[in-house]
Amino acid sequence: MGIDYDDRLLSDGFRMNDSHQLQVKERLANKRFLPTFNGDNTDRKKYHYTSPEGLKGIMENRTFFFTDSQFLNDFREKININDELTAFWKHSQKSYEKEFSNLLRKIRVEEYEDSGFSYILDQSETKCRYFVFSLSMDGDSLSMWKYYAKNNSYDGYCIGLFSYALVDEWIDTVSGVSVIASQVEYHSEDKQAIIKKVVDRLYSIWKSYEISDLLNEKIIKEFSSWISVEALFFKDECFEDERETRYVAIAPVDSLQNLQYTYKGHTYKMYDFRSVNGVLTPYIKMPFSDWNRETCWAIDHIGIGPSPNAQQKEAGLRQFIRSLDYKLEHCNIAKSKIPVRY
Repeated sequence: MGIDYDDRLLSDGFRMNDSHQLQVKERLANKRFLPTFNGDNTDRKKYHYTSPEGLKGIMENRTFFFTDSQFLNDFREKININDELTAFWKHSQKSYEKEFSNLLRKIRVEEYEDSGFSYILDQSETKCRYFVFSLSMDGDSLSMWKYYAKNNSYDGYCIGLFSYALVDEWIDTVSGVSVIASQVEYHSEDKQAIIKKVVDRLYSIWKSYEISDLLNEKIIKEFSSWISVEALFFKDECFEDERETRYVAIAPVDSLQNLQYTYKGHTYKMYDFRSVNGVLTPYIKMPFSDWNRETCWAIDHIGIGPSPNAQQKEAGLRQFIRSLDYKLEHCNIAKSKIPVRY
């Protein structure tokens, strides 16, 4: 993220008359300083661990549940980044001019809905909520199977996803929901490096401009917007064993009640609630790619947790797949290789 051509023109002031300088400033004011968040940043296999009931619902309806970020298991979701921001400015504030650091050093994530993402997409200042679908980079993880351990048996399954199973053009144009994806960061040094890269980029541009209130406001918005989204990919180090990667669906708050998709001629509401440990938990039902086709390529692996009756589970799973109203081709079924004593 170095300084681009327009930035150098402003910095050097080389052969620029007033008209040219005004044009450059207007052009820079209308473009993003930071890269936009978009699709998946890794083509590695990803796995979603779920219960037998969850597997059945996912496969029959071709949808995944994205849980509202305020209701995830880690109660520090979306605010974990605040500790890292505090540590960053404590150690790095002197690396920047005081006027610049004063613009950004107090910015924190304070709410579970904001207008940050709508600003990134150059839309109106519409408040958005963030919904998370969690996966693991490990397709046979004992720590993940333990979430589904009951009665001395690991009654879980894991679904392997094709890389682009949930990043599709329809998401923006039809439903108004945007989906981004990235691996989760656990270690403080990695988080600090990410923050530094973004702040350094904004600082280089800030120094290239003629200082103005308009510039300062844009710098603040860019950083606030970035924090709003990046916060969903910072987690506490104690969760490192999960090796999580996640998809995040961002939806305008005013549009939640109207979100819908059509499957085999029927229209389904996407925004709904379910009871989790007695808590009414909001979620979005997101159909994966090819949800309206006769052949589904989005899922290419189903793993069976360590179990004494794994053979029976596999037989039942194969019959279940044959009963679906679509073809699930090239889907590998694999039993866990983890030796567990019951």
